[in-house]
Amino acid sequence: MKFGKILAVAAVATVFASCSNEEELANVGKSESNAIRFAGISGLSDTRTTPIGTHNLTSTNFDVMAFMSSDNALFMGGKHEAGHSDQGVKIVYNTTAWDYDDPDKVAYWPTSGDVDFYAVSPAITNDLVLNHYFGYDMTSAAKTISYTTVDEYDSEGTNHDVMYAVTKGRNKENNGTKPVQMNFKHILSQVVFKAKTTSSILEVDVENVKIHNFVLSGKFTLPAGEPAMSDWKLSPAAKGAYTVKLNAANVKTKNAVVNLSDMNSPMMLIPQMLTKWSTYSADTAVSIPEADKAKECYLEISMKLKQNDSYLIGSAAEYKTVYVPFDNATGWEPGKRYIYTLIFGGGYDDQGEPILSPITFDAATADWADASADVNF
Repeated sequence: MKFGKILAVAAVATVFASCSNEEELANVGKSESNAIRFAGISGLSDTRTTPIGTHNLTSTNFDVMAFMSSDNALFMGGKHEAGHSDQGVKIVYNTTAWDYDDPDKVAYWPTSGDVDFYAVSPAITNDLVLNHYFGYDMTSAAKTISYTTVDEYDSEGTNHDVMYAVTKGRNKENNGTKPVQMNFKHILSQVVFKAKTTSSILEVDVENVKIHNFVLSGKFTLPAGEPAMSDWKLSPAAKGAYTVKLNAANVKTKNAVVNLSDMNSPMMLIPQMLTKWSTYSADTAVSIPEADKAKECYLEISMKLKQNDSYLIGSAAEYKTVYVPFDNATGWEPGKRYIYTLIFGGGYDDQGEPILSPITFDAATADWADASADVNF
């Protein structure tokens, strides 16, 4: 199983192991002209790691497996073993060109038949398998990628923008000496936040934001068309709370929209639908522990809110935690960045009770009474 990153496009030609003229004459089937080469085309995105784009695409290795189109027989890569990540052929960038990491695994075009290629980025490593539960299973029956995200802005872990590529029906004749084009697509979603207040007389100061109760992991089945949320089979038993990386140590704003998140370090999350914290059920407040039990999603925000010079939430010396119901409407789709603007003006405590309610007024009018015509001094 493996990964990759968003929105820059790069074409990369990959050149593989060469043979001497004597070798080519002695074994035409394994000549340089018959070696299978690859080109990676990828839109890559920002994470806590160094952002990947056209300038540094070559810093991420990828794995390739291949099957014969006619019968799905394994053509390139290791044998599948249940319970273990498959062993694709690792492709690395060596100074000026892409190449096989292991020269002994150079693949050559078969004399007949079409080949279907499957690539996963980044290439599998022991660290990814052990710390991220990341792997892929490529068999004649199914092609899947499994991944578990981490709270990367409040831990030592780092998420990866996992990608895959599928190119089917290639052979020596229709591909020629050109690299096999591998168009990488993302399987995760990006989430970032902006902020403003409900009016110009309110000012919010945000110290920390966390999102609670969403699915951490799942298994993605490589689709025939574009990737979609429906291609994920979620692991609902694993629900988490992740930290939003802020644009600054703390973020302040009035009614102007500002970046709450560091836009270069979005959250990388499994595509899914969220269930919003209900706050009330049958006129009874729903507490945070009850929301956690029901796996209802909410934001935990450490903040201050003041109206002119008077604090409504927190104080000059102290941030206060408020909770806000959160959902993602129609859900997160793979390869898309979702931007949510939080409009501050209240919130709930951990018992589901409103912390701040707007001051409202009832007004009535009375007829003016006529003044006395007689004024005595």
